[in-house]
Order: sequence, then C-alpha cells, then structure tokens
Amino acid sequence: MQDQSNLQEVVAKLKQEAGELQTRIDEQRVELVSIQELETQVNLKSKELVTLQANIDKLHENAAAGTSLFRPMPIPPDIPRQKTLILDLNGVLCKIKRSAIALRQAKDLGWPVLGSRTTWVVSRSGLREFLEQVLELFSVIIWTSRIERNTELVLEALESAGCLPPGVKSG
Repeated sequence: MQDQSNLQEVVAKLKQEAGELQTRIDEQRVELVSIQELETQVNLKSKELVTLQANIDKLHENAAAGTSLFRPMPIPPDIPRQKTLILDLNGVLCKIKRSAIALRQAKDLGWPVLGSRTTWVVSRSGLREFLEQVLELFSVIIWTSRIERNTELVLEALESAGCLPPGVKSG
C-alpha cells in the first residue's frame, strides 16, 4: 500500500513537471515566432535600405556628371517673362504652432494670431502689404512642405483674417 501511495506521488510529480515543461515549450515557441517576425521585418528594412542607397548613388552620379533626374518644365513662349519669387508658407509668411508658449510669444510680438483649439497660425506683421507690393513686381509662388489639406486650412485662416491680398489662393 505504501508502494502504491509512493507511486501515485511520483506519477503526480511527473505530471506536474511535464506540465511545466509543456508551458516552457509553448513560451519558447512564442519567442521563436516573435524572432522570426523580427527577422522578416529586418530583411524588409534591409531591402529598403539597399534600394535607398542605390537611389542615392544614382543621384551622386548624376550630380558628378552635371545632370539631374529632375528636369524643369519648359515655359511656353506665350507667357510673359516675369521673375518668380518663391516664398515658404511655414516659417516665412507665417508660423504654425501648437503650443501656448508660442501663442503668447506671437501676441507679445504683435503678430496677428488665428487659431483653433490645437493649432495657431501666426501671420507675420504686414504680410498683406508685403504681398501686395511683391505681387506687382513678381510672379509669386507660395511653397510649403505641408500636405495639401493642411495648407488649404492655413491659407483659409490667413485669408479670412485679411492677411492675404485678393487673388492669392491655393492651386
């Protein structure tokens, strides 16, 4: 009877150890899958880096040869030749900020501030007058790295505040 009791204890202990081993095996499988996913991501990023490096090398070759991948569009002959002035929207014509400190600084400088709850468009002082004078002398292009929808919102804010002269619109 004692032997049977000892045998049952040994079997129970072995079952417990087998369960613990199975749990460890399952954990190792999860780690292995995670490592394989990481390896796949690293391989994809490596391929992207190789492509980027090839593009950079091509740009360097073209620059050294004096050629460019980017060709300017020819100006049609019927368009009057006028000098073009390119102005950056963000940082030159206005500042687009998202902080209360920037808002306070703009107000201290006396800049017109147009705002929403999260973003403040701070127009440069005398922007309208400046653009009116410049438009008489140059074709003006307003450039920005912002996405089109955000650019339209900034221009709408500037226009509604009277900071842009008539005829200045996004296109």
